[in-house]
Amino acid sequence: MSGAAVDPRVRDSAIDWLVRLQSGLMSAAEQQALLHWRQASAEHEHAWQRVSRLPLMLQPGAELLADATARRALQAAGADPQRRRQVLKCLLALGLLGGASWQGADSTLVRSALASYRTGIGERRRWALADGGSLWLNTASAVNLGLSAGQRSVQLIEGELALDTPPASASLQLQTPDAVLYGRGAHLLVRHDRQGTQVTVLRGLVQVSARQQPTPLALQAGWQTRVDGRGAGQPSSVDAFLAQAWLRGILPAERMRLDQLLAELSRYRPGFLRCSDAVAALRVTGSFQLDDTDAALALVANTLPVRIERRTRYWVTVVAA
Repeated sequence: MSGAAVDPRVRDSAIDWLVRLQSGLMSAAEQQALLHWRQASAEHEHAWQRVSRLPLMLQPGAELLADATARRALQAAGADPQRRRQVLKCLLALGLLGGASWQGADSTLVRSALASYRTGIGERRRWALADGGSLWLNTASAVNLGLSAGQRSVQLIEGELALDTPPASASLQLQTPDAVLYGRGAHLLVRHDRQGTQVTVLRGLVQVSARQQPTPLALQAGWQTRVDGRGAGQPSSVDAFLAQAWLRGILPAERMRLDQLLAELSRYRPGFLRCSDAVAALRVTGSFQLDDTDAALALVANTLPVRIERRTRYWVTVVAA
């Protein structure tokens, strides 16, 4: 039966069970109920075997958890079983049950794997470019880069970059899933995440266009904007030193909500890092080392009335002390 198709209703039930199992909160009675469900028919067991082989289990080297997009999607779903079920169904389609999009050219996972430059989770790296410029990639990022006599073409597939182009370099075209940027001799930071694309200009002038709103916005040095499905937002001034803190391995926080701090730290470590709703709104101030997120969590626990719960090394929750 290994090659047989799985009835969608049975598959959905198997996914529901997987979500409950991975939540870490299954009672003994629920575990027994899962066993009874699996033993009820060969089709149930077949569906369970296929679903449970999803590379999402909390162990080092899990291929899908190593992908920043999949990891952030699961974290964004939070603890809501229905939302996590929908995310897992999407990842299941990508990774197991036919998965045309997993193999397709438009898959973020595939494009990241084939990118000219990429970094893993927790890795930051700099490249010196042939025209005298430099490229930095932050954690879990992927970029395609093309250099020609007339133009430098950059495609940010996912993650975050810092790009410094010499004043005499070719014109720049930088694309993200949300935005298209044009400039020359610019030094800029670009980050793409679930909320859209954030563009920060440190030197030069950059024309920023939303893909759905082609009228460009002129963004000068010392300013930033966010581009999403609604277009480019109102520019705001930025502290260049703080904006580049990740290049130095620092996450600065000034009265930052705890859930936001943990969301940032989670980008630099595999697995799940989250907090309970009871402590999510606590405010944090300090500088946190991105290369040692365990030390950052210890600092949080020493600063706030919270404690760190570790189900495994890859499943960490911050709860009230």
